[in-house]
Formats: sequence, structure tokens, C-alpha cells
Amino acid sequence: MKWFTRIAVLSALALGAAALFLPAPTVEAAPAEKTTKVATLTCPNGWRGSGGGTYGGVSFSLACAYGKDAVTLEGVVGTEYGFRMGSQSFGGAVDCFFSGDEARVSESCGEVKFVVR
Repeated sequence: MKWFTRIAVLSALALGAAALFLPAPTVEAAPAEKTTKVATLTCPNGWRGSGGGTYGGVSFSLACAYGKDAVTLEGVVGTEYGFRMGSQSFGGAVDCFFSGDEARVSESCGEVKFVVR
């Protein structure tokens, strides 16, 4: 019985020592899924606008005059955005800045509309 106890204790110590030298398994978070979005700037009749910013870590710029401009954003990660734009009509000009964290963005600066879908 004495030998059995010694063997069990020595085996436990050997396993414990081996566990100290083995690397511990690491748990990594799954990378965020990259998506594609479309940013649009729409200028009604009599308005011009332009601006630039980021959405989900992707930089872009837009400009329109009495029409529409759109850009496809590839590799978007997340929904955080920041966009600065200026719009102008015959009556004057407006400077706007938008920021937030939304899956769909719809903002207006004067009559010029900025949308991300």
C-alpha cells in the first residue's frame, strides 16, 4: 500500500509539473463580420452639396449638384460613422457634421440628404 501511495503522489506531481510547461489554450473572439454598405448624397433642384467621412472604418467622399452621388463601401466593420458636409442653395450655405453608431443612417443638411444603407 505504501508503494501505491508513493506512485500516486509522484504521478500527480509529474502531471502538475507538466501542466505548468504546456501552453494554456487561448480563447479568441471571432473577428467582426465585414459587410458592404452604400452611402448616398441626394441634392434636390437648386441645391449642391459635398462631404466626406467614415462609416465602419471605411473612408469615402460624396458630391452632388441637383442630382445624386453614391459610393459602395466595401469591408465595413461595425456601424460607427462620422460625416462632415456642406450644402448650398441660392439662399445661402449650411455646414453640418453627423456622427453616431447606427446600422442605417439618414441625415439632412439643408435640403441635401445623406443616407447609408
